[in-house]
Amino acid sequence: MMDRSDLKKLLGFGYNEDRVFGFVNAGFNEEKFNENLDILKGIGDRMLEVRDALSDDEIKKLINHLHKLWKEGEEPESIDLTLLEARSLGYGLTEKTEIDFVYFLIKTEEKDGNWTPSCLKGFLHSLLRHWYEFSPDVREAIKQLVLRHSDKDAKEIAVIAPFIDNDGPAKLGAYLRKTKQSWQWAPPIVLMPTTRINYPYFSDTIQTYFNDVPQGEYDELISALNLHNQMRTDKILLPKLILEAEDFDKNLLDVAMKRIGDPFDETKWAPFDDASEEQKKNLQQARKILLNWVMQEVIRLFFEVLCQDKDRKNFWSKQAHKLSNFRVYGSIFSRQQVLKYLPAQTVNRHFRTVDSNVDNCALAMFMGDYVVVEFTQTGALYAYKVGSSYYREAFQSIGSLSKIDDLKVTRMPMLYDLDYMRFAPEGRMTHQGLYWQWRMEKWIDRQIKIKNE
Repeated sequence: MMDRSDLKKLLGFGYNEDRVFGFVNAGFNEEKFNENLDILKGIGDRMLEVRDALSDDEIKKLINHLHKLWKEGEEPESIDLTLLEARSLGYGLTEKTEIDFVYFLIKTEEKDGNWTPSCLKGFLHSLLRHWYEFSPDVREAIKQLVLRHSDKDAKEIAVIAPFIDNDGPAKLGAYLRKTKQSWQWAPPIVLMPTTRINYPYFSDTIQTYFNDVPQGEYDELISALNLHNQMRTDKILLPKLILEAEDFDKNLLDVAMKRIGDPFDETKWAPFDDASEEQKKNLQQARKILLNWVMQEVIRLFFEVLCQDKDRKNFWSKQAHKLSNFRVYGSIFSRQQVLKYLPAQTVNRHFRTVDSNVDNCALAMFMGDYVVVEFTQTGALYAYKVGSSYYREAFQSIGSLSKIDDLKVTRMPMLYDLDYMRFAPEGRMTHQGLYWQWRMEKWIDRQIKIKNE
């Protein structure tokens, strides 16, 4: 191991605060910079000669060799390891490692002549990396190994003992909040590099730490989720925050769409492996809330920005919770307008550009087995039963729609016959006359079956 004086000799230049700021004030010296880079490269080459652990392939071969010995009935006391093998052994555990083989590896590791306190590092890495994949027995075996040696061999490890209990990750998150430390210090507290924040172990740590994040203040949360990058954490923490939100939160919507996905894509919001019934329920309830948020924003955007129609906006806002999907059809200019208000991911998935540059746009709203189409230019709405002949006629060329009017089948009957006071299964309805909202609401209640409402 190199101490500070050895490092200074190798570097060949001093490094302290005065000199560092002196270099800055003096300006950039490219020649000296390149010279120092060469010195550092030389140090790196020399350090490669002294390895802390075997390579991944070498560890795999070592584990396979020991597994064969275990199967053959070899006693752990008869197996000698090199220092490098002893340090590397713990890194070789996976979710498929049998508990009896784990005991065998631990006994081999603890044999006199094999053991060194540095052996704990590999076992700790494997424990945190496979925290939710390891069986309770494997987790307990590694925990007991740490406890046995934390006092007599590696006292600095004793401080992490409370954090490797089953509820240890949550304890760590609570400890960081209580001591007002950043979530970024979670890995170093359990003797891991900060880059290991992506280990699954830190899922409950981050959930606990951000348990009561103030609404709208998500910058730190986003940084943590991006670096942690575990779907399990996203699908537990974000639904909780969504369920607690009092009203529409565009920032939270953006975070959820980036981390989990478009709520209109059910596959993105499928439960993660081993999710509890409560977690599954929260995930689906949160998805429904997001659907309503998106539809409310789409309706507001369509009837406030693309056109100005307060009556239609108010009516469809009350129906938003019944909608399961939507499409917006319009010109390139209209698409640019929509991008100002909705995430690009949503626009790419739900906006269809037509060839015509006419300002008229269409909003297709799916509910139950029907799709209702509204237009920015006041006239009539059209309600199609998905799969009917009228529907096929209106949407048959949807991939290459040339003009918005192609979505209108004008010979359709009226949805509500004023003379006979009866509803048609599909048709059109003008926005003229008294109580069109009442008639449309009655038609929706009578005709559309909403699934999972």
